[in-house]
Amino acid sequence: MIDDLLKQLRSTVAADTTLPEATKADLIRHVEAMEAQTSAFSAGSDSEEAESEKPVLEQLVSSVEGLEASHPEITTIVNRLANTLGNMGI
Repeated sequence: MIDDLLKQLRSTVAADTTLPEATKADLIRHVEAMEAQTSAFSAGSDSEEAESEKPVLEQLVSSVEGLEASHPEITTIVNRLANTLGNMGI
């Protein structure tokens, strides 16, 4: 499910013609970080690694807040992703 959300997010960001390239790059960087985290979690990461991943989620949430007004579709996807990961303890 998370992999599907990440793919959907990546596709939506890539297809958006209104986002500045710097913003697209920033969002893609966050998606890549989330992909790495979900891979580590799937492989059985320990609680210390999970603790170190929190700042990445905080950065993602900050980015989402900055885009909420102008890009509601993207923010909806990112919020769903963040909530899902949070529920998994990531």
